[in-house]
Amino acid sequence: MIRRLEIKDINRVIELENSVFNHSLGYEFLEKASKSEIAYVYVDINDNFIDGYISTIFDGKTIEILNFCVDKDYQRQGIGYKLINYVFDELKGKGAKDSILEVRRTNNPAIGLYEKVGYKKIHERKAYYSDGEDALVLQIKF
Repeated sequence: MIRRLEIKDINRVIELENSVFNHSLGYEFLEKASKSEIAYVYVDINDNFIDGYISTIFDGKTIEILNFCVDKDYQRQGIGYKLINYVFDELKGKGAKDSILEVRRTNNPAIGLYEKVGYKKIHERKAYYSDGEDALVLQIKF
């Protein structure tokens, strides 16, 4: 089941981010996002367990994916594909024309998923991440 992020979910999402990324957007950010009119943050719940989440900002035209992850034990089971398509379906109905995101150049599993749903590389950002790794900027037009 996919639903909007609730305050009670935040600690699990932080745990999930730390497990997958070794850092988190943090409680304050996620709390504000859960109350924001432009943030669309969704969790995937399986047997009362949050196994994935996606955080986006939507300005009425463009969906910007900020963070997106699936628990390591649940990856490659279609959860990420389900989450991203859920966001697209929800926000296309609200006028979304495209989506944009940054991804680490070396994150091949994520890049594969993004290409599978239709994203294309439009730009590179050199030394974008704190460790100096480049980011690829991807976009999909609806």
